[in-house]
Amino acid sequence: MAEVTVYTTPTCPWCQKLKGFLHDEGIPFTEINVAEDPDKAREMMDKTGQRGVPVTTVGDQVVIGYDPEALRELIQ
Repeated sequence: MAEVTVYTTPTCPWCQKLKGFLHDEGIPFTEINVAEDPDKAREMMDKTGQRGVPVTTVGDQVVIGYDPEALRELIQ
């Protein structure tokens, strides 16, 4: 399985929902809190062209927002 990384902020309700989905599906992921790491925030913006979270990367593929179906397709 490709590496899954989730860019989040602590106050984002959709980030919490996404992390819950990944936990429920048994999908391991690395969380990056962009509110605490400006370098990672810039990295996320370079990948997506926007500042909104959550952003999930699956390998080199990017999913913006909470989109369980897109994530399931990329992870399979």
